[in-house]
Amino acid sequence: MRTISCALFVVAAVVASACGATTRSGSTITSPTAGSVLTGATLAFRTLDNGKDTKSQVTVQLLRSNNELGAELHVGGIKFDDNTQAAPMAFSVAGPFRITDINDGSMRIRMTPDGRDTWTFDMRLVLTFSDNSQRTFAWQNVRLDEHAPERTFPLAPARVS
Repeated sequence: MRTISCALFVVAAVVASACGATTRSGSTITSPTAGSVLTGATLAFRTLDNGKDTKSQVTVQLLRSNNELGAELHVGGIKFDDNTQAAPMAFSVAGPFRITDINDGSMRIRMTPDGRDTWTFDMRLVLTFSDNSQRTFAWQNVRLDEHAPERTFPLAPARVS
């Protein structure tokens, strides 16, 4: 009799919990950050052994997978001396860039050299989103010069946090 009581109790518990199955309400549950949009971005350069001349211009663009502009930074009239760290510089947010764009997004950097100029550096990008989350990306040993003035970097492999 005791075995039957225990079996009935187990069956009742399973039935009450819908046999362990889950039900769907028809609505999709999404991550709270999935719809977060870019609200700010900063980029810091650590110049290595070849600094950038004052008259050489730099443009950095944050791009979605379809090359749609999400944010942009222009650097002009600033010299980056050899072996120095520059303070983070703020991008202008120019278009839609969602946290979900990171996987297929990229960052393009272009130097317009004033004559002959070679610049070697590390860079660190910090993106801030509307849910107050941040994502950080880093690239090392980047080189731009008058022969190769532009580079495009995918975001996802460079993510550090």
